[in-house]
Amino acid sequence: MLKAGSIVLSIWSGINFILAALILTSVVVFNADSPLLAMVFEKSEIANLNPRVIESLNTLTILYNSCSVVVSVFVWTIIRNNLVAGQKWAFWLLLFAIGFIEVMAFIASAGVGHARWQVNVVQSALYVVGIGLAGYSIFKQIGGRV
Repeated sequence: MLKAGSIVLSIWSGINFILAALILTSVVVFNADSPLLAMVFEKSEIANLNPRVIESLNTLTILYNSCSVVVSVFVWTIIRNNLVAGQKWAFWLLLFAIGFIEVMAFIASAGVGHARWQVNVVQSALYVVGIGLAGYSIFKQIGGRV
């Protein structure tokens, strides 16, 4: 079950990486606006926004997604090198780090009407299943000992 949990958490990391990299590429390379604008506002509302507001949102989008890309790589490395080896510290680190990210994703999206709830639900489900399988495998009792 440890391997299955590690695979599910790796999928979480991969989805997180791909989404963040795509958004980052669109905003930085192709000079697109943050996808959040289209999720929250109508085109006419976006046209009436102060350009500095849009640029501020784009700045935050670049900052968030660049951090998300790096976190995904770090998490994937810890999963592949340490969690699969049954190292308890890796489990606890992933439990709190990814758990914190998932809780904050729901809190952050509440202010914009849960605009990306579908992604949040899928990512949270992958996290709960993956960390649950990994934790069960690492902490199950063997021969009466933990």
